[in-house]
Amino acid sequence: MRQIFALVLAIAFIGCAPARQEPTVSAPPAAAPEAVAAPVASAASAGQRMDKPPKFQKGYKLTFRSRTSDFDMTYMGEEAGLLVFHFDTREKLPYDYLYTPDMKLSGIRDAQTEYTFDPPVGYVDFPLYVGKQWKVTYKSTSNSSHSMAETQAEVLAFESVTVPYGKVDAFRIRVRNSDRGVSRMNPTETFWFSPEIGYYVKHETTKPVYEDPFELIAVSK
Repeated sequence: MRQIFALVLAIAFIGCAPARQEPTVSAPPAAAPEAVAAPVASAASAGQRMDKPPKFQKGYKLTFRSRTSDFDMTYMGEEAGLLVFHFDTREKLPYDYLYTPDMKLSGIRDAQTEYTFDPPVGYVDFPLYVGKQWKVTYKSTSNSSHSMAETQAEVLAFESVTVPYGKVDAFRIRVRNSDRGVSRMNPTETFWFSPEIGYYVKHETTKPVYEDPFELIAVSK
């Protein structure tokens, strides 16, 4: 599981975002017009609710900084109804995150291994608003094994967060993962999901030895 969640959205995603199609926001922010969140109740006033998932344009790229290196995530388009986000890192084989259109993680793959999640796992759940909670019990399957796991998430706040990219308004989401096949205590993770960017802009964890924290440092088309 460490691999699975360290990439995400660790950060892949781990996470860890990609050529993204600009989410459609009521009033796209001047700073990143290409990454405008989908119907969001105006971030300036009632921005504490995001009704629909973001839309992405092929080639949209986000660059992140982790404890060990910088990495890029690029939106590659759709494949069999799933959104494909490609990660380039210096420490691992390049890998892909496969998301459903509503940003649930359906799978992770590289040249050697593929993980699938049934049902897909969501660290966001639309509509997104402060106080929302959800839980998903799912089966994680790789090339040679499988395990049962559970994710619990809660939106704690909508706030301004400062990352190397700049100051961004984002939903602060606390996530707890448990894997029945892992004896160690699973970490509590915090993700900041930005309607403007359409993805996570920051990640923190109580156990960085297992999950790699990251922050957004650049956005490009």
